[in-house]
Order: sequence, then C-alpha cells, then structure tokens
Amino acid sequence: MSEHDGAPETCDLLILHGQVLTLDERRRILNDGAVAVTGTRIVAVGPSAELAQRFQAKRSLDARGGLVHPGYIDGHTHASLHLSRGAITDNPRPKGGKLGPGAYDRWINALDDEAEYDSALMAAVEMVKNGFTAFVEAATAFEPDAVAAACEAVGLRCTLGDPFLWNLVGGEPSAGNVRRAPAHTKRCEALLGQQLKRNGNADALIRGHVALYGLGSATPELLQAAKALADEKGAVFHQHQNFMAGDAAYDRERFGKDPLVHMAEAGLLGPNVCFTHMNVLSDAEVDAVAGSGMSLVWQPGNYMFYAIGKQAPLRMPELFERGTPIAFGADVAKTWTYGELGYIAYLLTRSEGGFLPSESLVEMFTRCGAVAFGLPDDLGVLEAGRLADIVIRDPALADHQPNVDPLRQLALVDRTKGVDTVLVNGEIVVRGGHLTRLDESLVYARARASARRMAERAEVAIESAWPMEGVPAA
Repeated sequence: MSEHDGAPETCDLLILHGQVLTLDERRRILNDGAVAVTGTRIVAVGPSAELAQRFQAKRSLDARGGLVHPGYIDGHTHASLHLSRGAITDNPRPKGGKLGPGAYDRWINALDDEAEYDSALMAAVEMVKNGFTAFVEAATAFEPDAVAAACEAVGLRCTLGDPFLWNLVGGEPSAGNVRRAPAHTKRCEALLGQQLKRNGNADALIRGHVALYGLGSATPELLQAAKALADEKGAVFHQHQNFMAGDAAYDRERFGKDPLVHMAEAGLLGPNVCFTHMNVLSDAEVDAVAGSGMSLVWQPGNYMFYAIGKQAPLRMPELFERGTPIAFGADVAKTWTYGELGYIAYLLTRSEGGFLPSESLVEMFTRCGAVAFGLPDDLGVLEAGRLADIVIRDPALADHQPNVDPLRQLALVDRTKGVDTVLVNGEIVVRGGHLTRLDESLVYARARASARRMAERAEVAIESAWPMEGVPAA
C-alpha cells in the first residue's frame, strides 16, 4: 500500500503463483511467489498474497506453479554463423574432404548482409524460445547493424563487438584467410570501440563491448589499446583465448611465459575482462585468472568435440570454486542448441571425476552471464530495480515431474523445454511458447532458404549418411 493514502500501487504486469528462483544474494526460492513489473524494470518480488494486495496491475499472468527465473544469458555466440549448423558436417572424415577451419573460413567469406541478418534472426528466435533473453555477439558479424536489427525484430537483448579485429597472422590461421577483414593495424585502429556508441541507454536492447578476435592474432600494442579503451569507457573486453594447445603454445613462445601469466603482469586482466574458451591452462595461469577478478565463457561441448581433454585437464570447475564468474557460450551451433551446455558441463565434469551441482549451472546461465554481458547489476537476478528479463516455465509437462528439486529439474532435465512466457525489458516476447512479434513459420522458411544459398556460395557439400531424394518442400 502507498504510505500516503493506503491505495494500491499500480504496476504494468504482475506475475503470480510461480516458483520464483530469485538468484538474489540469499538465492531465495519463493513458492507461490510473484514478480511486479513497471516499464522495463522489476518493482517488487515477494509472496503472491502480499504483492496481489499491494499492486493494482494493468495485466496479470498466472504462472500456475511453474518455475519463474531470470532470463538466461549466452556469453558468446557467432550469430552470423548460426545457419552453418548441419551444412558443415561434423564427420571427421567427410566424403568431400572439406571439413575443419577451412569450411568455416569459406562460409565467412561467403557471408553478405542478408545472410548475416537471416542467421542472426534464426539464432535470436532459437535463443528466446529456449529461455534466453540476452547474448554476447562474438564480434564476427561484418555488419553489426544486421545483427542488431534481427535482435530488435525478435525483442532479444544483445551486446555487439567490432568484427574480426586482428593484426597478426599468428596463433589463428583464419586471420590470413578472411577477405573482408585483413589483419591490418590501421583497420583495427579505425574500428576498435565503434560499437560502444550504443551504450548511452542502460535499458536499450542493443549494447556494445570492446572485442579483439584473440588466439594469438593481436600484437601487444593492440591488446593494450583494447584493454585501455575498455577501462576508459567502462566496458567489457572480450576475446577468444587459449582454445587449444597450439594457440596457447604460440602465445607462450612470443611472450616468453604462460600467456595468462604474461597478461596478468601486463595489466591486461581484470574484472572488466572476459575471455572465451580458456581450455588449456597451466597451474600458474589458473592462479593468475583466479586472482585477477576476470570472467570466462565456457563451451564444454567444444572441449569434448575437439577432444581437448587429451591436450589439457579440465580447469573450469576449479576456477568456479575459486570465485571466477563462468558463463556458458554456445559459440557456433555445431551439434547443440541454447540451454544444453549446462547438462554437457555436468556430465563432462562427472566424467573427469569432479562435480558441478545444479545450482552452479543455473548461476552460470544467469548471474555469471550478466557479468559477461556487462550488466551484472541489471541482469541475472529477480529483484526490485533490475531489468525485467524473466522466463516462466510450463509446469504441465511430463519431464517437469516430480519437481522435488527445482534447481536440478531446471538445469539437468527441463533444460530448453517448457518455456512458456519470456519477458525482455518488461515486454512479453514469447507467450504460450510462441513469438509475439514475428511469424515463426516465415522465419524458419527464410532460414532454410538462406542455409541452402550459403552452402552453395561457400562450396560446402551437404552430406547425408542415407540417400536423399527429391527437393525439400518450401
């Protein structure tokens, strides 16, 4: 009630009768909980009976006992490569003999603005329907505006980086193969930080971050320039790092010591730094990372896909236990979809003799994802003052039963299933499992046509283990 006249407060939306995973400091789970939203922000979280009495809502939603949780955040997605899934084979001995990085280089060189929009649109749709409300674009979109337009069409939150910033053909061979992004210092100087122009409004769907490609493709001077700019502008500095033994060895040789040890000593690490992959780390590098306050983006699927366990031991569970924020990033959608990486990480860790509990996986998708995104005080938690990025799950699913432990249920069983309603910035962008802004059938038809066109342009022969006859229906 208002302290002035006892009248109910008004709010735009009141979500009632949910099992609310707040992810607040105490990590409270509210049975029969409620969330009140006004504009783009949450104004209250508490028991349904209390908030129903306190607020007069313009619209109410009954969660029917379903899970209500902060929107998931993907820490690293190559949105313009999303439609390569299935076209670029996962067979290590393909019939055409064109698997591997070369296939991705050809796909990247075949991209045009339309293909980037189509791919980002499909990625955004897949994310939001799977309970994601935001993602970090991996700074490989030639036209960031195309990705921004796709995200705005869906209603998804995104932070963008400048495309393919590298000035050294060293640990990453692709730096010498991408025609529209030559490895030149002047090009990097001209583009570095251009996407930061988007950061004037904290509520805006589209933001920007500082990004280099990484993997030994930047000179020390460019690395210093990127970190200094991120510091000056209050932005996150992202890059790929220590993906495989080869690129880590390249950096070790040029720096004369373990790459992350050198970077820590050179002032290149810190709380506003977020590196992706980090699969190959020495003991000294683990100490350097844990002591720096930086965050990481983990792709456990890639760790398994490329058999990196044969090159280096798994270090992510240890780093997480030591306080390093670790988010999940789908990277390129090879054989997985958004929301499955927690399950992969759980099984991978168990197979290595370790254990990541369900609550850690949920934190990686939410609170840690907010750190990677650059809005840790606005995203990843359901509490008053935060941005209203909220997911409501359908409780009426066989897979959701018996829901004795909602954290284990969500992280390991439900995963991508049961997403009924999604709010981004207080707007309902998914309701009843379907988009509210777009016709999904048109998006899917556009994606199929674009993937076939891109496969032809990239000279990627689509394989099928069994004979395929006829022309696909439109």
